[in-house]
Parts: sequence; structure tokens; C-alpha cells
Amino acid sequence: MTKVADSSKPIFSIYIICCLGLFLSTLDTGIINLALNTFFINFDVSLEYIGLSVTLYLLFLIIFLIPSGWLGDFWGQKTALTLGFLLFGVTSLIAGFSESANQLILSRCGQGIGAALLQANCLGLAGLQSSKQKIRLNSFIMLAISLGPILGPSLGGVILKLWGWQLLFLINVPLCVVGCFFCLKINNEVNRLKRKTFDLKGIILFFIMLVGCVSLIYSNSLNLSLVETNFIVISTLIIFLLFWRIESKCSNPFFPVKLLLTSSIRYISIGSLVFGVTAGIIFSASPIIFIRETSYSIDDVGLICTASPIGVILSVFVKKVINSDYEKIILIYALPLMLSGFALLFFVSFNISVFNYVIAALCYGLGGGLFQSSLIQIAMDQKKDKQSSIGGLLRLFQNGGIIIGSASSLALLEIDISPLEYISTYQKLWGITFSVLSIMSVYSYFSLFKMKNK
Repeated sequence: MTKVADSSKPIFSIYIICCLGLFLSTLDTGIINLALNTFFINFDVSLEYIGLSVTLYLLFLIIFLIPSGWLGDFWGQKTALTLGFLLFGVTSLIAGFSESANQLILSRCGQGIGAALLQANCLGLAGLQSSKQKIRLNSFIMLAISLGPILGPSLGGVILKLWGWQLLFLINVPLCVVGCFFCLKINNEVNRLKRKTFDLKGIILFFIMLVGCVSLIYSNSLNLSLVETNFIVISTLIIFLLFWRIESKCSNPFFPVKLLLTSSIRYISIGSLVFGVTAGIIFSASPIIFIRETSYSIDDVGLICTASPIGVILSVFVKKVINSDYEKIILIYALPLMLSGFALLFFVSFNISVFNYVIAALCYGLGGGLFQSSLIQIAMDQKKDKQSSIGGLLRLFQNGGIIIGSASSLALLEIDISPLEYISTYQKLWGITFSVLSIMSVYSYFSLFKMKNK
């Protein structure tokens, strides 16, 4: 049985573990972006190939979030987090001393798995604490998640300029040692949940699906024929249906199918997906629009585009001032602020300026931060023996949403049209996003009302 920490005990070790784990895993998402050209020159490979060091990190992070949550619930958060820090640290060390592009890319895959263990189980560990401690941890978690994407590109640029690309990875090693040290101090605060069953069938089917999906994503690079591609598609679909059926009947499933049947968990999963989609759209579209429509330098554009993440950080302090329950925060503050941000972007598309954009992006970031924080708060109040699995679901849907949002916005902005038609494209992009958030607002009203009456 899972043991909940006593609110009277100091939990500095848990604060450090949660903040460090989430900060490291989000920081490394973008810290090497500025170094891609350096890798391209040093390793004498194509830019597309070395770009796999970024995409495969994200892919392995997303794929292994659910298995990482399952591992934490099965063996305990302490074991999963210690393994996560160890794997992340070792693979960072290997990446820092890479002598070839292949070695760097493989080590980044290992970093992605380590990041998944950290993200799922940091949220799982926080969810096992007392109600009072959860509220405090929520604020620190939001700061850690928000600071990583902001500091990644800027810190990466400074390190690359002063010390070289190796330190981009080696800087993680001492931080992972600190994380492991504090993991060893939580042995009396969390006990692992004992299980009688081990879902071997689910694990095998999951990794067969994994091979199929990765093969399809990189089908062009693998030079697969049309027949081979169709065979993989059909086989993966059949395995998915079999996997879903087995997992829905298993008492301790590898993938938490039954959790998604719970209305509150289904709500936070959909909410995380929508937040991810909107974040992916604004983060990927904003730099392109400013480069097209203004004469600002790339450095200035990067600085302007930090308005949304800064809004997320400000939401941590605003939430303390509001001091309301999550239903009111979502319906009265979070979603209306996000809608206001995209409505303003829609109407100023004809005359985009730094002032207009910063106001709109701050509104979105502030509302998005309040929304994400409330979703985490709801997740922490769910089943104690499934906290890591629920944490993995949240991060899975959010990261998946970011990929969908980024891909959709880039596809829309890359359509071959004349510059005169750019404005209508921008309005279409912001209008679609506004519509998605409007639907989420209606869904939130009925779902939160239903959850409150249970």
C-alpha cells in the first residue's frame, strides 16, 4: 500500500528531486538547438541527419512516458527516479564525449528515456504528498517546467560561445548526481505498491508497436517500398487493437486504459492535449510571423517570443493571489485569458507589433499556466497507487499536443502563397486555435460540474 507523507515533515529532498528532474528534462529539449550547425560541421554529416538528435530525444521521451509511469507505480517512485537520474547522467556523459554523430544520436535516445522516467515519476512523487504539500509543490513544479524551455536556447548559446558544445551535456552530470543523492533520502517517505501480476504480454505488444511506429515515421530514411509501408501500417493497427483489448482486461495493465475511462482523468488528459496543441502553435508560429512581417534580428525575435513562457511563470504568483479552487481558476481565469490572447492575435494580424504580441502572449501564458497548474492539481487528487501513471499520461498528452500543434501551424504557414495572403493565413491559424479553446471551455464547464457533484 502506498504511504502518504506526513505534512508536518520537511520535504526539501522531494522539492529538489521534483524541480531538478522536471527542469533537466525540459531544459534538454531545446538546449542543443543552436549547436546543430556546429555538429553539422564537426561530424561532417547532413543537417537533417544530425537533427535526429533533437527529434529522437522528443520521440523517446513521449514513447517512454507511460512505461516510466508504470515502472514507478510497480517498483516505487524512488527506484524509478534513481534510475532516471542515473540514465540521464550517464547518457549525458557519453554525449559530451561523442566522437561521431551516431554516438551523439544514440546517447540522446538514452537521454529521452531518462527524461521520461524523471517527468512521469516527479509528478507521481508529488501526488503522493499531503494536501498542504501538494499545493506548495505545484508552484515549484510549474516554475521548473516553465524555466526549462526559456533557459534552454539562451543558456545553450552562452555555453556554446564560451566553452564549446561538450559542456551542453556535461553540465547535466553533477546535477544528476545531486538528484540521485536526494533520491536516496526518500526511502522512508514512499513505499512501493506491491503487485501480484506482471503484464508481460502488454510490454511485448507495446514494443512491437513501438518498432512499427518508428519505422513508419522514418520510412523515407529507411527506403521502405509502398508494399512494405502498407504491411507495417496494417500490422501495427492489428497489434494496437489486440494491445488495447488485453490492457483493458488486465488487472495491472502496462498502459492505463482503465484510467482513461475515469471522467476526471479523461478530462485532465484532454486538457493537457489542448494546452499542448495551443502551446505548439504559438511557440512555432510566432517566430516565423515576426521574421516575415518585421525587420527585427533573430536575437530580438527570440527575446520577444519569451513572452508566453514568462506569462506561465507569472501564473505561479497570480495563482497564490487568486487562492481559489481549480474549478473557478479554470472557468473564470485560465480559459478566458487563453481565449483573449488568441482573439487579440486574430484582430491584430493586420498590424502585428511587439506591444500587441507581448500583451496577447502574456495573456495566453498567464492563462495557460493557471490551466496547466490546475490540471496537475486535479491529477494529484486522483488514485494514490497510480500517481506515476497519471503523471505519465499528462506529459504524454501535452508533449503529443505540442508536436501536433507545431506540425499543424508549420504546415499551414508553409503553404505556397503570395505575401499578400499571409495575413489571412495568420487569422486562419489564430481562429482555429480560438475555436479549439472555445470547445474546451464548453467541455470544461460540463466536466467540472460533473466532477464537483460526484
